[in-house]
Amino acid sequence: MSNRTEQYPQSLAHYLRVKKLQIFSVLKRSDFSGQLVWSDPEGHKWTLFFNQGQVIYGSGGVHPIRQWYRQAQSRLPEPALSYQVLQNSLAIAPRSSWLDSWDYDLMHNWLSQGQLSPQALQEISAHVVADILFDVVQARDTQYKLIRQPALGSSEMPLYVDTPTLLLAVTELWNKWLEVGLEAYSPNLAPVIQHPEPIRAQVSPGVYASLMQLLDGQRSLRDLAAKLGQDVLNLTQALQPYLKAGWITLVEVADFPALNGPDPPIASHQRPLKIACVDDSPMVCKAMGQVIRAAGYDFLPITEGAKAIPTLLAQKPDLVFLDLVMPDTNGYEICSSLRKTSRFKDVPIVILSGNDGLVDQVRARLLGATDFLSKPMEPIVILSVIRKHLIHTRT
Repeated sequence: MSNRTEQYPQSLAHYLRVKKLQIFSVLKRSDFSGQLVWSDPEGHKWTLFFNQGQVIYGSGGVHPIRQWYRQAQSRLPEPALSYQVLQNSLAIAPRSSWLDSWDYDLMHNWLSQGQLSPQALQEISAHVVADILFDVVQARDTQYKLIRQPALGSSEMPLYVDTPTLLLAVTELWNKWLEVGLEAYSPNLAPVIQHPEPIRAQVSPGVYASLMQLLDGQRSLRDLAAKLGQDVLNLTQALQPYLKAGWITLVEVADFPALNGPDPPIASHQRPLKIACVDDSPMVCKAMGQVIRAAGYDFLPITEGAKAIPTLLAQKPDLVFLDLVMPDTNGYEICSSLRKTSRFKDVPIVILSGNDGLVDQVRARLLGATDFLSKPMEPIVILSVIRKHLIHTRT
């Protein structure tokens, strides 16, 4: 095992960071098998898996689940990857010999069952590795170590990533990222609109509506680029004028919940966490209930707004999803009333809205809302929001 620390003077850092990638030629010449692990002072860790000098796969970083999910979702025959299906698939996937990577095991199981083509697996692997390499290059100070392991046998030969092409692409992306002044912007951050009126005055109504729907702080720049079928450089550059003006800001967004392990166990004297959904649409409550129950939580659906407050006070859920617009009441009134009670003073309240206007968000937060989620909601985003706010909650 070897350790190296790479640190450059501040004035040269953004020019010299691509030199970190020179290690690939060394590992290629030495037929290295094992793991190349980078880390930074913030505690992030990126791992690349090698076999005889060639890259097989990578994992880790700021959003290891997100970076895999967005690539797999766009290349699997069935794009709707539900959290429960993924967990069930992972539970039966055979473990590889030394690649400590649940997503690699899962994809190879799909490959063996004919659910994923070799080309799709290579594309997913290449894009995941590309994201990792860009993040490593962008990180100011990194340390790496090499963990040697036996080469894979002939019976388990993997599909390799086209490393030379990938290194060239990452280097070109980083150079362009610098050229247009994006060095300070991480593609792992999520854009959210702070001042909508100046933006409304500059774009068409259709573009404005799309921006308000998409820029809700729940999707990273990479997530948005994948969703829109755009290059992350072009997307970030398009938002750059609004970022500089302060009309849009970039915020940290949590990773999706892990698939390769259950939630921390609940002691025998503790009850499962209870999640409530107040929405006049039975379909919304049913869909959310399926996701939440499958993840091991108790679920409380409330489809009559007039009964929301007495029901919530009686049932005492640990988190509340609250629809903003209902026939007989609205989320503002319910949220404000709940915050006036001692029981719901600190309970997370997540507002649901199909409008997604900033005025609604600001008003909801002023009345005590914890978070704001746009409709329609992806199952894995629902779980991500739950775990974001309940990660330390145990009764």
